[in-house]
Order: sequence, then C-alpha cells, then structure tokens
Amino acid sequence: MEIHEKHFKDKSTIPAYWHNKSCDLMSSAQVLWKAMDDNSNAKITCYSTYKMLFGMSLEALFKAHCIAQKIDDPRIHKSHQLTEIASIAGINLDKSENKILDILSEYIIWDGRYPVPKNSAQVKNHTNNIRATAYDKKKVGGLELLKPNGALDFSSIHQIWRRISGDYMQRYNQT
Repeated sequence: MEIHEKHFKDKSTIPAYWHNKSCDLMSSAQVLWKAMDDNSNAKITCYSTYKMLFGMSLEALFKAHCIAQKIDDPRIHKSHQLTEIASIAGINLDKSENKILDILSEYIIWDGRYPVPKNSAQVKNHTNNIRATAYDKKKVGGLELLKPNGALDFSSIHQIWRRISGDYMQRYNQT
C-alpha cells in the first residue's frame, strides 16, 4: 500500500482524526466569536462564517462517533444534515438542540458559503427557522418585536459540543 493510500485510509477510519478536526473547527469558530465581540464590523461580516464553522465542527464530531462505532451508512459521507448524522450516530438531542442543528446545517450547505441557496423556498424556511429559534417575540403596544435569545451564541452551541465531545472521549478515547 502506497503511503498516500495508507494516510487516506487512516484519516478515513480512525475516529480521533475526526474528533481532532472537530476541535480545530470549534476553536476557529471561537476565534471568530471573540473577534466579533471585539469588533462590530466583524460581527456583520463574520457571523455566517462563524455558524458555518461551528456547524462543520459538530458534523465532524458526529461523524467521529459514527466512525468509532464502525457504522456503515452511505449517508454519513454524503449528508451535511446535522440532525440526520446525529441520529445515525445514536446521539440523543432535545427539540431545541435539533432546531439549532437544522439552522447550522443550512450554514454548512449554503449560507456560510454562498449568498443564496438553490431556490427561494430554502431562504424562507431558513429565515423562519432562525426567527423561531434564535429570537423571542415581545409585544410592545401593537408591535411584535424580535429579541435575540442567545441560542446561536458561542456559549449555547458550545454546551452542545462539549456534551457530545465529552461523551465521545468517555466512550472511545483510548489514551
């Protein structure tokens, strides 16, 4: 076996590589979060990228669980739908976490990379999901205002990541 083939096989089948990539992506999302906190211009220009990176981090983490369990399902390698991959991995999430993962999936698939998806219905659905998940409605007189609730903040998503990463380390870490 050629060295490149062995390197590819190892990185494809050793779950620690996937967990390490998840850690790298999560750290990158954290760097962007801190930059956005320090600079309002960064908040405007980097928010989509931050969510894409955090979503990709969770995707790699869920796939690490799948690889550690030796799950042979073609959807693992083709899908970026976080709730689908988490389900395949046997990771239990509550309804509010699934809503966050659905939003982050859209950032992985298109909103973190492109200005628009393949059709306008996806924009409408994505916008509605964000409003329903990341904002609380507040009535002020005859107006209904949306107030950010922190669901997509680093600390909120990081709690999900830490729990699932901790489970990975407890179940599969062999050091």
